[in-house]
Amino acid sequence: MLSAVPDVNVLISGTISSRGAPFQILEAWRRREWRLIISPGILDDTQRVLGLPRVAKTYGLARQDIEDLIRLLRLGATVEPGRLTIPRTARDPDDDHILACAREGGADYVVTGDHDLLALERFQGIPILTPTRFAALLAASR
Repeated sequence: MLSAVPDVNVLISGTISSRGAPFQILEAWRRREWRLIISPGILDDTQRVLGLPRVAKTYGLARQDIEDLIRLLRLGATVEPGRLTIPRTARDPDDDHILACAREGGADYVVTGDHDLLALERFQGIPILTPTRFAALLAASR
């Protein structure tokens, strides 16, 4: 089974919109077509951004909706401890925790729309794909 670390924006986009590749990716995960790997930092960032008043209000997210999503991720995803540190790798050092999670969890892919991560193309042999490319890969593997 394929495994991947989606960045926070993929998780958020797939949650707030029922269209597009991020939504398709999360739906495929819910059908257990791939293994989602995350860290406590990814969970915290996802919860924080979804809970921002402007985001919650714009997308009609109640606090319970956000808590339910985080609970689902905690229970259904592989949550790595987030202890692995890596040398500064991404152009934006705030993105390095995504790469560290992929390495720590033995992920097959990193899925992101972040240009700083996509510019790397690979991290220690792990391909870094856009959500559209990962969704296509999942569709082809069915």
